[in-house]
Amino acid sequence: MPLPKDYISFNQIRTYRNCPRQYYFSYIENIRTAINDKVFLGVVFHDAADFYLKQKINGTTPGIEETSEYFTYTFNKMAGKTEIIWSESKEKAFRRGLAFIKYFVHDMAPGIKPMMTEKEIECKLPDSEIKLKGIIDLVEEDFSLTDFKTTTAKWSKDRVKKSFLQMYIYKFLFEESIGGFIKELKFKIVYSKNATGIKHQEHSIQAENVDMDKMFEIINFAIDNIEKGYFYKNEGYICNFCDYKNICSRTEI
Repeated sequence: MPLPKDYISFNQIRTYRNCPRQYYFSYIENIRTAINDKVFLGVVFHDAADFYLKQKINGTTPGIEETSEYFTYTFNKMAGKTEIIWSESKEKAFRRGLAFIKYFVHDMAPGIKPMMTEKEIECKLPDSEIKLKGIIDLVEEDFSLTDFKTTTAKWSKDRVKKSFLQMYIYKFLFEESIGGFIKELKFKIVYSKNATGIKHQEHSIQAENVDMDKMFEIINFAIDNIEKGYFYKNEGYICNFCDYKNICSRTEI
């Protein structure tokens, strides 16, 4: 069967690797589900950080108040048209997100020299007509590539290690479509369980240590199995957190 979209992306690959049946419900059947508040806050944070960085590229640097107002407007606008599962009250989630963006502007942004931000890029995979697509959070003037994450707790080394496939893909997309050589891949992770005690951590990998062959192996494995219609269940503890667990228990493919 053909790919359900006319391209492959990191999110598709991640979903298929987590559980092929989950991929089936999300991308083949296109069953939409509510998002949790942590995912929602991440989306709004990214939008506000992009607002700040784009203005910085254009020669102006918005302050905490202006960026906070943008965050507040975006939060309320998106919350009004998005089905969200609130694990805490909407007000508490808002305060935590607002504190995150204030921390970003005050403690992180002054050291960032943005060259490109929130850019959607696509190109064809080697020896293939299939397109690979992704949205890059940030490329700085020194050709380092950064992805921002918001979360409730510090990332473990194991989680960092398992997450770099996304950055390998973004490196390939940038170099193939834009040109230039990405020198470093970085995660900047802002974390706290509430609106106080916010911290961040950074993890990076030098570009020469990127295993591109392994990246293509993972991408092609996902594509081959999707095209063959392999949508088996990956049963385990992750089933407890799956948005499709009730549908899955009643469905045979």
